[in-house]
Amino acid sequence: MLVTHRIGHRPVRAAAATITLAAAIMLAGAAGVSAAPSTGSSGSSDSGSSSGSGTGSGGSGSSIPRSKPCNQSTQSGGEGVTDTLHHLGTSGPTSFVLAYETYRIPDQIEVFYQGSLVHNTGYIGDDINQGTGSVVVALPSGTATSVLVRVTGPGGTDWEYTVNCPTS
Repeated sequence: MLVTHRIGHRPVRAAAATITLAAAIMLAGAAGVSAAPSTGSSGSSDSGSSSGSGTGSGGSGSSIPRSKPCNQSTQSGGEGVTDTLHHLGTSGPTSFVLAYETYRIPDQIEVFYQGSLVHNTGYIGDDINQGTGSVVVALPSGTATSVLVRVTGPGGTDWEYTVNCPTS
């Protein structure tokens, strides 16, 4: 039998969830991701790092994104929204190359720096060019050393991208 104690009018579990959420928001803010909208995820897989439910690109809709170094490919086969925090090793102003492949089904790739949208590919990918491309993403002055990349795709999608490390 589950017994909950009350703090005022709130169960202890609700208070603990509130504290956990506050800690997650503080962690995301410290990483420079504070104002990026949170939309969760409906599932994906990733080669080369942990994935699964509860972390940004894996399943449960958590607002805490998974984390990866630059120069490491990020892949998914799932629909929905996938957030990944990429560590660049330097703060802005700087720039990096975002290389992507969205194949036949269009996906949108957005890059956020310190909570602000700095690049949006729009929905890219079709039967002709398969969504193959790259773009130089310029970051403004700032203190964060990471960018948040958000990929949004419909059912049946498959995509991959790489945030290359800045060269300067």
